[in-house]
Amino acid sequence: MKPLILIPLMLICAACADFPELDGREAPDLRKAPYPRLIPLQDTLGPPVDPVNEAVEVEDDLLARSEALARKAQALQNAPTN
Repeated sequence: MKPLILIPLMLICAACADFPELDGREAPDLRKAPYPRLIPLQDTLGPPVDPVNEAVEVEDDLLARSEALARKAQALQNAPTN
């Protein structure tokens, strides 16, 4: 029961902490610098992706991996034991 009393006390003490002021800490040349040039998001993302073709490629890759794992599992099951 005593630890429950300490929790609100710790929260109150944490709320009283002083944080350093950040106003006026940037260099004078930084204050005078222009804002960066904004560019459209579409220019940075590249060409649009066709979800149907992408899904077909992913499905083909997963099927090939699945078949390879099935062959490997079959080979391990058929391997002679020492």
